[in-house]
Amino acid sequence: MKKFCFAVLMLINTALYSQNYDAGFSKPIITENGTFTYYELPPIQTSEGVLIFLDRNLGALSNDITSSDSWGDLYQWGRATDGHEKRLSDTTNTIALTYRPANNEFIVDSSRANDWIVRPDDDLWNDSLSTNNPCPCGYRLPTEKEWRAVADLGYEIKPTGTGAYYISFGKGQLDLPCAGLRNAFTGNFQYQGMRGYYWAGDVMSKGMSGCMDFNKAEITTNVTVYGFRAFGRSVRCVKKKDF
Repeated sequence: MKKFCFAVLMLINTALYSQNYDAGFSKPIITENGTFTYYELPPIQTSEGVLIFLDRNLGALSNDITSSDSWGDLYQWGRATDGHEKRLSDTTNTIALTYRPANNEFIVDSSRANDWIVRPDDDLWNDSLSTNNPCPCGYRLPTEKEWRAVADLGYEIKPTGTGAYYISFGKGQLDLPCAGLRNAFTGNFQYQGMRGYYWAGDVMSKGMSGCMDFNKAEITTNVTVYGFRAFGRSVRCVKKKDF
């Protein structure tokens, strides 16, 4: 099942933004419910094509990488934007029967089935028209190969000056905050400001999907093979440039 894609695009004059905006480069993207406004970063040339990322994580109040307001929400893989992703959301031990749970709570995987839904569905996030794609119209989650291609541009873990850290790819072409993780088995938050955990749209195996994690403690980046879908990770939306 594919969702109907709709978004409002506007052109306005804007000042410089914190992640390498050029003067006059502006394309506000209003989400369907009008809650958040995102902007496109300048295109990034990678081995997987030219990628255009949004300027902040889904749910982030700011693109100021030095602020915790840039951390944004933490999604369970494949779930729509229904409130579970909010850091103040309650938890439930009731596993969902369908791809649209009847509640907005973070589902704790107490049985350790590695998913938040009874029957895993591999098609919920795999492209821009997927049923539960949380990204604005025309955008999607990066693939695992795209995350690897971005990492191949080079990276550096940097302090924010406020006790937290972020990763900078390609000499500032893309900056991602260490927004932490929400534990699938407890619902607790971990490593906020210290580590970054970002979903990919790929399906790896039952209950597992692609992701990219980076670890401040070891100053290394690891594009992981998979991530358990019930964990709460950050989402940074992207699209490929059309030629």
